[in-house]
Amino acid sequence: MNTMLDPILTAPVRIRFAGTEAAQTFHMSPKECARFHAEWKAYLNGNGAIGGEYASEEADHPLVISFNFHQIAYIEPGKLY
Repeated sequence: MNTMLDPILTAPVRIRFAGTEAAQTFHMSPKECARFHAEWKAYLNGNGAIGGEYASEEADHPLVISFNFHQIAYIEPGKLY
């Protein structure tokens, strides 16, 4: 696969952190987004981790972002594009 010619598929995830009014949008690969959602759902159900590190595809370079689920008010998954 030639990554220079193939578009990068990302999934936007809007996250509003506790104590803030505006949500922030992070772009993750579909696989990373699915992992984040699975761990978030496990956290909401009282199981699993209380946070973690996730790869985010921002602008022209990847970032590793750390989330503490206690600080998240809500998430809103987006559509793949």
